[in-house]
Amino acid sequence: MSLLPPDQRQSLHKCLLSYVQSQIPRSDEALPTSVNADDVIAILARWLEIDSPDGANPSKTSDGSLLPRKWTSIVRLQRRIIELERSIQELSEENRTLLENGPASVATTSSLKWIPRERSNFNINCGSSVTSAKLHPELPLIFVATDAGLLQCYDLMNYSIPVASIQAHMRGIVSIDVISVQESECFVVTASKDLHCKVFRLIDSQLQLIRTLSGHEHVVSQVKIWRHGTDVLAASCSRDLTCKIWNISNGWCLKSFQPHTEWIRSIDITGEYAITGSNDCSIRLSHWPTGRGLSFGVGHEFPIERVKIIPLLDPKEALEGAQNPYNAFSQDYSELGFSHVVSTSRDNTIRIWQVPLPKFVAHRPPQPNTSRQHFTLVTVLKGHTSWVRDVCIRGSFLISCSDDRTIRVWDLNTTNVVRIIDKAQEGFVNCIYADSNGLNRQILISGGAEGKLKVFIK
Repeated sequence: MSLLPPDQRQSLHKCLLSYVQSQIPRSDEALPTSVNADDVIAILARWLEIDSPDGANPSKTSDGSLLPRKWTSIVRLQRRIIELERSIQELSEENRTLLENGPASVATTSSLKWIPRERSNFNINCGSSVTSAKLHPELPLIFVATDAGLLQCYDLMNYSIPVASIQAHMRGIVSIDVISVQESECFVVTASKDLHCKVFRLIDSQLQLIRTLSGHEHVVSQVKIWRHGTDVLAASCSRDLTCKIWNISNGWCLKSFQPHTEWIRSIDITGEYAITGSNDCSIRLSHWPTGRGLSFGVGHEFPIERVKIIPLLDPKEALEGAQNPYNAFSQDYSELGFSHVVSTSRDNTIRIWQVPLPKFVAHRPPQPNTSRQHFTLVTVLKGHTSWVRDVCIRGSFLISCSDDRTIRVWDLNTTNVVRIIDKAQEGFVNCIYADSNGLNRQILISGGAEGKLKVFIK
């Protein structure tokens, strides 16, 4: 059975006939006396089942180079088909790995070693001071909060106008966090100067308010959202000296505790443990289900601006470039989930601390370690000339931003600065965000007091 349809088969047969016509000498002396060129062409035309009469007409001018040209085109086409099949096979292997191992398999050695260049790819004018910005966990979307209480969502592929926009609060939004709950759905939680936290759902390019979390008696400083078993929880800290844990599904406050004696500026959560930073210049480790303080660190000379947990790296998922001296897996710290934390302060420094292990007792909450209750200061990163506002950790790099209008990239293996983005914003750099270990897109975003969001992409 022929693989070609009838019209293409006819075209190929005509090319064969034309090629034979061009190769047969038209002089009768060049042929045996018993052979007639016209008879040969006619017989060949009948054998090839050429239905067009002009195909067997020897007097019609034929192009003898048509068949070689078609044959060359077929060879080029087949080479291209082989290349496409190879690309399809590679993509299929990547998809299969992604389905087996989850989004963390997307991280590669090259992506983890990426650092932003000195100039942003594009800017987004948000109208007022950008106080917080986060990337969607999976999609190319940016959530931006402003000091005017506006919550917006932009598409990285078309950022001329926001995908979604809502007046979330009547006063400024201080912090936002994002978590993916379904394939095309995510939760965005906000913290505001109006004393409230709110939970929005992004679905079908719309931000829908689903919950208002009320209970704080002063400005809410920061909010964090995470999965805890089958529940989605949010943690908030406030100037009213309390930290609160909320259940997103019903809005209930599960726990309220007071780890500091002054304004709590920042909070980070891993599992059942919270790290907080305060105006009292200290950072503290607490077990949030019981509200019990476990240990603390002192050393900053001015209020803490941001605290960040460095989670332990799973050795099965470790890639070259992902590990640094502070996230290496430790069996002793496996139950805690981390061994080091980072703090930034108004004293212009970044400090990395080792957390003392609490006492773990079976079937009981963890207890403070009476022999060691103080954090151990590991290193101090100096270089910024004003308040260090925010920090993120990406592989073996720590990225920080400051009121000195710079973004600095530090190599955690050497504690050296490997890149300084000078004049990163026209005003103070309020916030930065980049993917941590796991899904590592080569993107860094920063927000400034002048109302612009800057995006750095490879």
